Amino acid sequence: MIKFLSHLGKMVSFCLIFSLLTLYSHNAMASLSTKAATPSQLAKSNKSSHINASQKVLNVYRQWAGTRYRLGGTSKAGIDCSAFVKTTMSAAFNIHLPRSTAEQRYSGRAIAKSELRPGDLVFFRKNHHVGVYVGGGKFVHAGSSTGVTIASLSDRYWAKTYTQSRRVL
Repeated sequence: MIKFLSHLGKMVSFCLIFSLLTLYSHNAMASLSTKAATPSQLAKSNKSSHINASQKVLNVYRQWAGTRYRLGGTSKAGIDCSAFVKTTMSAAFNIHLPRSTAEQRYSGRAIAKSELRPGDLVFFRKNHHVGVYVGGGKFVHAGSSTGVTIASLSDRYWAKTYTQSRRVL
């Protein structure tokens, strides 16, 4: 009889725990919203993620601002444009790009200039120069005469030599 009561106690405990877990998971699922997001909610979410991406890129930029340009360079002693982009995308988004501009120009997917979002790559001079878009018509890059800096896509030189944009995020 004692053995039977012991098994009965275990069965009751099991049933009670199972019931509580079922009830909890049902309530948890019921509390999840099944409504589709409204356009304004999506816009706010997208704006927030763009601001976040921009901040991530700018945080990396601040660590490198003013570093001089050096062809083939990959350090604070001197860095070239593709190494700066590779470093920025790795530090900001954990995205590992190829080392050279020639290879980076095939990364991700091509997008129109009008579709640019923070974190997109921008290419210039027949795809021989690259930077990272931060929003507001600006991008960060390692320029041969300026070192690591922020520039505007609307500046005459950059507007004239712009070739493509790519989304890797």
